[in-house]
Amino acid sequence: MTNPELAHQSNERFVLPSNVTLEELLDRLVEGRIPVHDYGVGNAKTIHHLLSEVNEGESIITIDDKGDVHREVNVLWIDVLCELSDGSIYYLKEDRQDFKNGKTKRRELDSSIGEKLKPLESPEEAVRRAISEELGVNDYTSLYNIGYKEKTFIPDTFPGIESTYKMYQFVSMIPETAYNKDGYVEYQVDKTNYYTWELLRHAPKN
Repeated sequence: MTNPELAHQSNERFVLPSNVTLEELLDRLVEGRIPVHDYGVGNAKTIHHLLSEVNEGESIITIDDKGDVHREVNVLWIDVLCELSDGSIYYLKEDRQDFKNGKTKRRELDSSIGEKLKPLESPEEAVRRAISEELGVNDYTSLYNIGYKEKTFIPDTFPGIESTYKMYQFVSMIPETAYNKDGYVEYQVDKTNYYTWELLRHAPKN
């Protein structure tokens, strides 16, 4: 039997606590008519992925008085550029994701790197962490805040859950000393991410 302690909000929505258990989360999803049987199939992530997001404070799950489930995420989008001493400029892009189960996924992202903000983390702090974790690059030469927007939709990664993405957008220049012509590899528990460079501007001709 499940009865998670939900925080009452002024807009009549309730917030699942970050220490919610798997059983409690499943109960709430089923009550909210979320197709839990679709999770872990195709592009959909597993219920454990969703639980991990909530437990780590990367997303907030709210439920209204009708039982409808809503997910809110603070997301960072970073365009990573590098200008070489010869004047050429390169743009970093995700090439692919190789999963432990043998599946390969190629995505058309809106930026070089996408990252969820952690609790109490500022967007600028998240930029530095993301570049360090995903590229192994510990510094950047410049950083530009280019905007903020929100988008609400039902992602294929979490079937049936209306999600609002609060997106912070940045452009970062990394030093030439951090440039690796062969790209970068990030190893995670369930997958490996590969990043490659795309030439944006050729070196000026003499």
